[in-house]
Amino acid sequence: MIKRKLLILMLFLISLSLISVFSYGDVYTKQKKHVDGMNIMGRTQPARDFVVETWISPERVSVEDENSKTVIDFDKNIIRIADHNEKTIMSMPMNFSEIIDQKSSGISKDESAEFKKFMGKMMQVSVSVKETGEKKKIGKWNCTKYIQVMRTGMGEFKSEIWATEDIDIDRELYAKYISAMKGTMPGMNENMKEILKETKKIRGMEVYAEQTTEMMGQTMRSSTELLEYKKGKAPATAFEMPSGYKNVEF
Repeated sequence: MIKRKLLILMLFLISLSLISVFSYGDVYTKQKKHVDGMNIMGRTQPARDFVVETWISPERVSVEDENSKTVIDFDKNIIRIADHNEKTIMSMPMNFSEIIDQKSSGISKDESAEFKKFMGKMMQVSVSVKETGEKKKIGKWNCTKYIQVMRTGMGEFKSEIWATEDIDIDRELYAKYISAMKGTMPGMNENMKEILKETKKIRGMEVYAEQTTEMMGQTMRSSTELLEYKKGKAPATAFEMPSGYKNVEF
């Protein structure tokens, strides 16, 4: 169970570190997502279609769908996850090294070694991006197609990305955000410069993407489509946890 939760969280953080949605001030995006049915670490998950709303500021990120809300607070170095089905809130340190130390205490030497090996594999990340030259209009945005391949110790993620330069983004703020994100995943520190070099090849903001993931013998497919984008001050509630939920340990 710990491995499955960490794997899902790790993939979530890696995906956040690769997105290109930054501009001056706070940014709001609304996306339509589809995820094919899959079996991950012994648990079957049915296909899903859902909407994700995201608020991004220089200090915090909030991502919410019908099942959960995740808030990353860079100032406090903490991640909070609200489960809308279980009515619970789980908090954990942003730095995965702290999670490793916490989860390695109180278990056997062999279990600790296995856990650290698992986390080490998760943190081995490399990215390559290629512009195809193909262009088309998606919604109201003129887009260019890119192929992005992300390789980790747990599997390969291949994405067909359509991005637009019709939306202005601030690359300096994006770089600042990446610097904060990389602290959560120590294994990415060494190759972060190369990762940034590759991701900067994607000019503009992602409008539509299809992703195929090969991981632990499983093939998973998903898609993401931008429905709405706007700049403006995020409401205070955007980064608040729901009231009345029970606090639980990770």
